[in-house]
Amino acid sequence: MNSISKFRQILVDRLAAKGLEKDTIPSFIRSMRICFATNPKMNHLKANRQLQFLGWYDIEVDYHTLQLSIACFEAEGIIISLSTGALPVC
Repeated sequence: MNSISKFRQILVDRLAAKGLEKDTIPSFIRSMRICFATNPKMNHLKANRQLQFLGWYDIEVDYHTLQLSIACFEAEGIIISLSTGALPVC
């Protein structure tokens, strides 16, 4: 198992343990990716606020989950190019 799948599986397991249904986890990760793309330096409190704006009211992301998702996005190559400000295609 490569590092991308390890990060992704750990993130999925962590979100499931926080109470997300398995079928909603991909959508939640996509929403987290959107939040991270708009502000890559946000803390978990701001991330929760942004996720609530996107309709995710029933889950709160803690510091460790946010860091794990950032590591997952970086491993997948889903990071913002700071020089161009361009977002990668997801």
